[in-house]
Amino acid sequence: MINSIEKILFAAYLWVGNIQNEMDARYEEKSSLTNLFTEHKFWGWAGLLSIFIALASIFYFQFQVWEQEDQEQK
Repeated sequence: MINSIEKILFAAYLWVGNIQNEMDARYEEKSSLTNLFTEHKFWGWAGLLSIFIALASIFYFQFQVWEQEDQEQK
């Protein structure tokens, strides 16, 4: 009884694995974000750098405001 269940599970595992392999073979990457860094390297890195600089400046100026408020309270 246990051997027959193991054979059924093994056959099901092979069938599911075969479907997964077929799906992987037909998959193509169509991400515009990936294309931005592979095909248009300059604009991809320039955009990433501009986002980093914008976030860093927001944090910097916000900390400056907080420090100024702390100095005024003392």
